[in-house]
Amino acid sequence: MTERILTFIKLHVWNVTNTPAIIALVLTICFWQYTEYQSGAIQEHSLREEVIGNASVLQSRLEGKINSNLQLVRGVVSVLSARPNTTQPEFESLLSDLFGDHSELTIVAGAPNLVISMIYPISGNEQAIGLDYNQNPAQFEAALRARDSGKLILAGPIDLVQGGQGFIGRYPVFIRSSDGSRRFWGIVSAVIDVQKLYENSGLLDESMPVEVSLVSNEKPGQAGQAGRVFFGPDIRDDPRSVVLNVALPSGSWKMLAQPRGGWDAYEPDLFSVRMIMFLAGILIFIPSAYSGHLMRQRALKNKELAEREQKIGLISERLNIALASSNVGVWEANLTTGERYWDKRTTLLFGWESEGATVPADAFTEALHTDDLERVMSSFGKAIDEKSQLNTEFRIVLPDGTTRHLQSRCAYYHPYGSDPKMVGVNWDITEDVKMRDELLSSKRLAESKNVELQQMQKRIEYIALHDALTDLPNRRFLDQTIEQFAKSAHKSDPVAMLVVDLDRFKQINDTLGHLAGDATLKHVAQVLLQSVDERDFVARIGGDEFVVMVKRPFDKAELATLAEGIIEALKEPVMYEGQPCRFGASMGIAHAKAGSSNLNDLMVQSDIALYRAKECGRNCFEFFSNEQQERIVKAREVAEEILWGLELGQFVPFYQPQFDANTCEVIGVEALARWDHPDKGILGPFEFLKVAEDISVVDEIDHEILTAVLNDFKYWDEQGVHVEKASVNISSPRLRDDNLVRRLRELDIEPGRITFELLESIFLDESDNVIDKNLAQIKAMGIDIDIDDFGTGHASIVGLLNLQPNRIKIDRQFVSSIAEAVDQRRLVKSMIDMGKSLGIRVLAEGVETQEQADILRELGVDELQGYLYAKPMAAPDLRHFLSKYTWSKSKSNCTG
Repeated sequence: MTERILTFIKLHVWNVTNTPAIIALVLTICFWQYTEYQSGAIQEHSLREEVIGNASVLQSRLEGKINSNLQLVRGVVSVLSARPNTTQPEFESLLSDLFGDHSELTIVAGAPNLVISMIYPISGNEQAIGLDYNQNPAQFEAALRARDSGKLILAGPIDLVQGGQGFIGRYPVFIRSSDGSRRFWGIVSAVIDVQKLYENSGLLDESMPVEVSLVSNEKPGQAGQAGRVFFGPDIRDDPRSVVLNVALPSGSWKMLAQPRGGWDAYEPDLFSVRMIMFLAGILIFIPSAYSGHLMRQRALKNKELAEREQKIGLISERLNIALASSNVGVWEANLTTGERYWDKRTTLLFGWESEGATVPADAFTEALHTDDLERVMSSFGKAIDEKSQLNTEFRIVLPDGTTRHLQSRCAYYHPYGSDPKMVGVNWDITEDVKMRDELLSSKRLAESKNVELQQMQKRIEYIALHDALTDLPNRRFLDQTIEQFAKSAHKSDPVAMLVVDLDRFKQINDTLGHLAGDATLKHVAQVLLQSVDERDFVARIGGDEFVVMVKRPFDKAELATLAEGIIEALKEPVMYEGQPCRFGASMGIAHAKAGSSNLNDLMVQSDIALYRAKECGRNCFEFFSNEQQERIVKAREVAEEILWGLELGQFVPFYQPQFDANTCEVIGVEALARWDHPDKGILGPFEFLKVAEDISVVDEIDHEILTAVLNDFKYWDEQGVHVEKASVNISSPRLRDDNLVRRLRELDIEPGRITFELLESIFLDESDNVIDKNLAQIKAMGIDIDIDDFGTGHASIVGLLNLQPNRIKIDRQFVSSIAEAVDQRRLVKSMIDMGKSLGIRVLAEGVETQEQADILRELGVDELQGYLYAKPMAAPDLRHFLSKYTWSKSKSNCTG
């Protein structure tokens, strides 16, 4: 048996004619191994390139999402650097447009001086207002890092108090100081929702063929831990993992990627190769039974056949790979028998679990969406009739009820000797359709938003050109109207400006409140609109100032009639909550002839005329004239000189002594303001006081005079010249100054040496919290209060009791005729008696004759002041007067 086996091996195996077959077998085995190795290498390289491509997409999306969100917050930081005093409402308005459906920002907080004072959204985050990072070590350390680095610090992911996780970006905010240096303002913190960031970046998309992990590159000591995997599986130990760098504004992360399921899940498919190699081996061994010639011929044929099969296999494999990667399904329909063949991918597209098979003839029509059935079948029928190609899309309903959109391309095919067929491919376009629908929806939404923006823009323009309270055009609208009128064809028409300014409007605000003032302004607007022609233009250009622009043919008498009608209509009181609001109006009118080039001059001229109307007693109107302009120019020159005079110390006190009516002793002096003008010499108040009031420097003049008086007191005391006290005027606006008492204390006034003289025209009977407070503190400093020009105002006994002055001064107009007019004498007597009954000393001003002095002494006046005794004099002259002049002590000879 053994010999027979050895003989068979020698004849059929080791025969020389089998040498090519043996060699071919060895080579086949080697080639088999090499082919498997190369296939694996190519598969792994292709798979790695695909992983890199998909991971790069995720990397760019992640970087883009993070940087776009932080860029939005960087814009907020820029706004806060330019506007450090931004309020919570402004902060909300700024950020409301930044937050959207595609933004991952959840909270943005502003913390000037490391204390949160602004947050968006405020709803649900109210408790965060007032959070002090200085009291929170973790927050304080992170804030300091951001401040010291001067750059964004991004930390996370960290667990949030309100649930979930988030990345926290902290921006330091620096502002420019007045000296140009940078100053640390505070921190802007922004929270990025981790889950939303991952989802919008595609990291959670399970349809992606890769899975990634994110590893922190933070340095030790930062908020995160260096090398920590905070997303995805930990694949750092796998050397095959693809590593990408995710660039951040303040650092970077590492992204590690691998195929979904791991590298080992994608082993190369070597079944077909192995089968081919196995068949080739069999085909090589069969010729060993034949003769050498036939074996060689058969071997050649087998080799050719093997090469053809290999090419066909490669082509088939390439086709399968292409169809699989594109998720395209192939189908075939026999138009004669009705049979339909679907491959595996086609059955999967239709929701079937099958490896590909012949399907029922009605499988396609049963799956078609009812709304597409008639259209699709008609298209297929037309393509069959025309024996042409067809490209269409349709919807199918899957077995689970889901709707899927498919694109189909097919062609008529009739092979020789066989039945006609339709052969085609299908692929899923559901996502494309969704994207297309979303784009259309976004387009419609954008068009709708554009309409809203246009409407909003019109509203904003209207608001910008109209007064919010009266709905009248504002100053900006008036300027545009003047400019348009100057350029228009209507320049042939004359034009007039009527400036209306309300009288006593401030008293309404002060006594009845600003709501009453608002009601008054609305009433004035209605009166103006009802009084003017429909072609006229009415605007509110200031608090209580209105303008009527007449741009039609008119004459001066018509303008006067219009002004009179408006003034009369505004005399009627406006009732507010049962209280009458009484006020008046002064008007300035300027007009120009047709074709005037500069209408802005009319506004200046009408203001000048208004100024003149107020000078004339208010509640009237005045037309502009050149004389008025000259007066204004002169007043402006005087105003400039007054301002220079204040800077150069030209305002000095002149002193007029005051005498005891019985002993004629000097009991004090009144300091009167004089202007030591370099060109005009010494000027009295009537030369400058009115202009000083207009430019609001009376307070400064009063302060300069008081300072000079205190300096003179100090000098006199050093020289042994004693002046008991000095009276200094103080204006009503200065009494309403919150800083008055502070400035007085800085002067170190000796108690009992200074008396403030208040004009009776100050509203003593009306309560003013600031005046009452200042007067109380002035008295506490040892400064007495006198009432000047008593009898010319409207002070009542109640007002005197409330004020409790030290002295009242009878005005010179009552003293001048006291010797001739008995009734005037009785009036003065009543004033003296009223003062004495209230415990108030009485001084008479303007005493010029001995007869006046004697009468006043008999009537009981306490003190006298006037030219009879002494005129106002400079400080050196007063010193000489006090040291050299001797006064008689007798009543009969109480004269200088």
